[in-house]
Amino acid sequence: MRESLRGYAQGILYLASQSGKYNQVIGELASFNALLDPQEMLAEVISDPSIPAKKRQAILGDLLAAKVDVLTVRLLEACVGTENPRSIVDCIADLVRLISGDDVLALDGGFATSGRIAGYSQALLESLSALAELEVVEEELFRFARIVESNTRLRRVLSGIGSEADQRKSLVAVLLRGKCHPLTLRIAEFAASTDRIRDFVEVLDSVVTRAAELRSRKVAMVQSATELTQDQVDQISAALSRAVGSEVEMRTSVDPSLVGGVVAVIGDTVFDGSVRTRIEQLRVRLGLPATVKSRERN
Repeated sequence: MRESLRGYAQGILYLASQSGKYNQVIGELASFNALLDPQEMLAEVISDPSIPAKKRQAILGDLLAAKVDVLTVRLLEACVGTENPRSIVDCIADLVRLISGDDVLALDGGFATSGRIAGYSQALLESLSALAELEVVEEELFRFARIVESNTRLRRVLSGIGSEADQRKSLVAVLLRGKCHPLTLRIAEFAASTDRIRDFVEVLDSVVTRAAELRSRKVAMVQSATELTQDQVDQISAALSRAVGSEVEMRTSVDPSLVGGVVAVIGDTVFDGSVRTRIEQLRVRLGLPATVKSRERN
């Protein structure tokens, strides 16, 4: 089972527990699994690789609409949409085993990864029906990532270097509780308590990007040497939108080491117009040793 699906399941179970539907969702999943005889039409349809994943999800959604809770439908649709079609029936059976009875610990146990954080945050972000509320969580996660990014020691600790999961979760709670949307806190806590992540800041930034995608936006992480004026923000946003061919949502932060200019990152694409980089390029052309690495993180 993919780590992202494990995470998504954890997110759905959290939402179910918050709404008093935990046992209902588990029971409905078990009942659906009991219907899945590998030789029957239902199992054949949801595991047929010749049918596009979105179509299989739609069939499943239509079949279960008004018969089970929406959280149950969302989890089953996630399984159908992310897993290898040939393994979907077995995956649903494994999922039921993992979340039933004592085996619920198996879902939380083992080495969680950034993939599990992605799935978990996806489940929680999808629960925000109001786009304005989704934007609030996105902005809060981005700002918290910038706070962590500016403090080397905090960044190392929350990335799991020399700390335990419970310690990291408690630290995030101290920093955020009562100051943000409840789901912002929950996502940050889950990310901090994960065992295997490379960089806490990068993980949060990936969640921010996904939140923007749910609002049909692309995120541009823009760093500047000084605070940008609104006119500058508008000009840069327009230029980036033209460059990538779609509407761009800017998230800005200040990095004085850039000296001047800006650095913008959209997904895997980097637009580096900083004075720092131009100085380094000039040093290379003159045969001088470089002094700093472009876009080096603190």
